[in-house]
Amino acid sequence: MSFQKIQEEICDEIRFTLSKVDEREVEIFIDNLLDAKKLFFMGVGRVMLMTKAFAKRLKHLGFDSYVVGETTVPAIQRGDLLVAASGSGETLTTVNVSRLAKEQQARVALITSSLDSTLKRISDLSVRIPCPTKLHLPDEIQSKQPMTNLFEQSILIFYDCVSIIIQEKLNVSEEELWKIHSNLE
Repeated sequence: MSFQKIQEEICDEIRFTLSKVDEREVEIFIDNLLDAKKLFFMGVGRVMLMTKAFAKRLKHLGFDSYVVGETTVPAIQRGDLLVAASGSGETLTTVNVSRLAKEQQARVALITSSLDSTLKRISDLSVRIPCPTKLHLPDEIQSKQPMTNLFEQSILIFYDCVSIIIQEKLNVSEEELWKIHSNLE
């Protein structure tokens, strides 16, 4: 199969998947991001890589954002929001961190593929991106890609869309974003 054919199929899958995301869930997610004192981000593996990119985007927009597990993460507390990403909603590390956040009276926002999961029951709100998971649930969108590639790709695009919406809501110019961007590169 050619590169052009594969990229067309992948982009079509991402477009189709993101067209199934509930706009109201996205609005609630954005409202919670905007209302939080501090933002914390959690995921595992490639999902964490995509989630770290979102944490950085929000840092550029002036949010007080942290990636769980990094050495400079402060205590989470009431008024803060943990963004937990897990396709299956059953990733043990993410479940445990979410429980800890709830114990500290923080809110938990879940980005997931699953309609029902341990994380969904812990979370205050969720956004469903209906992709294949390691659980192979019957209502998942099928993908020609291996494993959970479609979820990881879709959450990156989802996160970028959300950051653009927030940028517009806050009326932050690109020039302002570059002022906050790291200059130790």
